Amino acid sequence: MPNALPADHHKGYRHPFLFGIHYLGGVGGKQQISHYSLNNIYGRPPDNPRTLSELAMSQFSAELRRKPEWWKSFQNQDVRFSWAEEARERLWNVRTPSSSADVQLSEKQINYVLDELAGYKSLLDEENGCQVSCFERIWESDSLLETATIGQLQEELGELQKDSLHLTRNEDGVTISVIEPMLYSLVYNQTLVSNFSHRPLRSLPPPPSTDIYTVCSQFAYLPADVWIPADGSPIKFSSYINNLHPENSLLYNLLKICLSGFIPLFEHTLTDLHRNNPLMQRILGPCTYTIWDEPECPEFSDDEDGWLNYEREVREWVMNRPLQLPDVPDTGYPGGLERRKHTVSLKGRNVQVVVRVSKVHLTPKGPSFPGSEWHVEGMRSERIVACGIHILSSENLTSSSLQFRMAVTYPRGFFAGDTGATLRTWGLTDGDSCHQYIGSVPVRSGLSLVFPNIYQHCHTPFEILDPTKEGEMTLIHFLLVDPDIKPIVSTSSVGPQQKTWTRKALNECLDPRLPIEVVDNIMDHTEGLMTDEEAEVYRQEMIKSRARFTQCSNNYHFCIPFDIWNGPDFAH
Repeated sequence: MPNALPADHHKGYRHPFLFGIHYLGGVGGKQQISHYSLNNIYGRPPDNPRTLSELAMSQFSAELRRKPEWWKSFQNQDVRFSWAEEARERLWNVRTPSSSADVQLSEKQINYVLDELAGYKSLLDEENGCQVSCFERIWESDSLLETATIGQLQEELGELQKDSLHLTRNEDGVTISVIEPMLYSLVYNQTLVSNFSHRPLRSLPPPPSTDIYTVCSQFAYLPADVWIPADGSPIKFSSYINNLHPENSLLYNLLKICLSGFIPLFEHTLTDLHRNNPLMQRILGPCTYTIWDEPECPEFSDDEDGWLNYEREVREWVMNRPLQLPDVPDTGYPGGLERRKHTVSLKGRNVQVVVRVSKVHLTPKGPSFPGSEWHVEGMRSERIVACGIHILSSENLTSSSLQFRMAVTYPRGFFAGDTGATLRTWGLTDGDSCHQYIGSVPVRSGLSLVFPNIYQHCHTPFEILDPTKEGEMTLIHFLLVDPDIKPIVSTSSVGPQQKTWTRKALNECLDPRLPIEVVDNIMDHTEGLMTDEEAEVYRQEMIKSRARFTQCSNNYHFCIPFDIWNGPDFAH
């Protein structure tokens, strides 16, 4: 039987379910407590901070690769000159943990990005219509579904929404969950689980806690099992999608088609995330000072005005003294962006996927969409490794985007307390959260996006474009459980818990002449079922549990404060 918490939870791909304060120097920095081993958890070093210049270069590169069929024109010298001129004429605004910085790209950096496009062209997957998105490990496609499939999906989801008696609405008041994985989830000490033998069904105890926040002792998602044939034939749902009745056969088939298109994107993201494929950074090395002309302190200790002036001069000196920032190599782009030592394939494998479908519906007199908070998907016992989002439709809405940020280690190669160096090089000052904003993707109909769960993401706010009409957005989410660990409890081992489904099945199969009291008695003695009201109570508790986890995830993983006086490189 699958484990409640995988025994091999130190294996698999990188995940965000770490208690980060055990590390000196940001998440995954130099060990502070020997019991916790970075290599056991991550398999390879985590992400170092990018310089402000490199983050600006990422923005420039992403903009170029959003141009239609850029790969057909990037080698044209006239086009290249035009793109370079665009970059020269603007400042690139880079968001930092506590502020933002305007960055002017140098000629050398502009040429590096333009030359680097050859590597991105080599990574382009024309067969599956996908490419690298706004940042490394994020992949996107605008051609995943055919027009007919999109229309059928919209129709079937509309029918499902119409027929559902108990649609759940999120706290924002505008988001409706059409397929909600938090309803009828795995409830520890209650949900009956099969061990695929002749033994009776039994409930599971809560998984053991590995720390103070990453494991939930009450609930877990129930993923569906999916078989991906080795010969490239259509995938198959081996078990039901939680909270979607199997009688919706056409919708199952359409979701199967949609998920089939996502498999190449998941494979690309997992390949980039694999421990044997360290990704190259454009800019390496610390900053250096070209002049060390420190202000002189006052001659007399009782010269109060002199000391005040000296402190002001020191602050100005720290922030403005000549600094040689790390830069791209003088020889330019070295090539090799596309090289991978290991390529991940999911063909011929069983994987586990959590499916969620939500719809944002705005009315002229109703509230706008407030945006989502920064978050990752799931908790440690679910080990979601990559997230797929498909924008099925977006109608009469203002522009919005999906934004990303990643946890980083402390920067290296600066003197203790040197705010001027860290702020101008990496955009970090003492006490800042150890994360960096790594890009955004404009939301549009037909967008398919896959990204690793080590990145937090959020959806920016939007409202109705034409105030006389309604606006609507439909999103399909596929959350991939780490395929390199033992399977977790899924719908293969948990039967449907909906009491209404069981009652309907009984009514259809039993003799209609049977007294209703007998059917009621059968239902009363059937274990492992929930009413809609009970499921909603559990859902609300699960929402609160995930909200607490998100806050802790910020405190102990993504927002660990940068201590400029106590970095891992400093001697004590």
